[in-house]
Amino acid sequence: MKDTADLRAVVTGANSGVGRSAAELLAAAGASVVMVCRSEQRGRAALEEVSKQSPDPRVRLEVADLSSLGSLRELASRLAGLGSVDVLVNNAGVYRARREMTEDGFEMTMGVNHLGHFALTHLLMEQLTEAGGRVISVSSDGHRSGDLKRAPLDDILTGRIPFKGLQAYADSKLANVLFAFELSRRMGRAGLTAAALHPGVLATRIWNQNLNPLSLMMRVFKPFMKRPSTGGKAVCRLAFGSEAADVDGRYFHVEEESKAVDQAYDQELAEKLWNESARLTGMTVMAA
Repeated sequence: MKDTADLRAVVTGANSGVGRSAAELLAAAGASVVMVCRSEQRGRAALEEVSKQSPDPRVRLEVADLSSLGSLRELASRLAGLGSVDVLVNNAGVYRARREMTEDGFEMTMGVNHLGHFALTHLLMEQLTEAGGRVISVSSDGHRSGDLKRAPLDDILTGRIPFKGLQAYADSKLANVLFAFELSRRMGRAGLTAAALHPGVLATRIWNQNLNPLSLMMRVFKPFMKRPSTGGKAVCRLAFGSEAADVDGRYFHVEEESKAVDQAYDQELAEKLWNESARLTGMTVMAA
């Protein structure tokens, strides 16, 4: 891995929570950081704060919506001039208590948390492999409740099954881990490193997105949760603080390696998810 002063990093969901913390720590270490945010207003406020934390900030804002393939293609086009990408932090995430659909016809939770990041990673793949980069997928221990075998995979990804918010979230977090492991298997020979992690139960904005009982309860407990900086530090350790061999194809609970749920190691399921995700998003399937 390069010296941090030479790193180019892209962080999604960088206006708050783990993404904001990771962007701040990467910038403070001297890296060039692209903060990808859905809201320009919140993104600009976060950019200003992150820039203050670095004596020589090389930070820029890119506005893009992870729920829109068109927006992601436009983002990738703008990032083409960035050159090689050393670190991609797939962090942006949503939890929805009620079914919502993306403009491309995906269930919103899966559309943002998995399919959007699957597409963005593919769109930046040439820049990532050029750098021998690292892709860090922010998952959750909630993936342990995921089950991508309970119905046809296409129906789960597109929301054509009875909807439960927590199940959809767990499914998307399981997809994050499966994607990280399959990315490692497929692209490891090209020098790419991929890993997934649970950043901890943190006081982040994801619990502000709904008014359902779970979100309201989590807001009550937010003062007792760990700060997002816990997750930001864990992301940065995987991004540049550890050797590739100690990171690649692994799942971490904050900063400790952990065993993911059994379904996460099902290579047949991982390949099926990869191929179905590529078909839905229009990305080129890369050979295993």
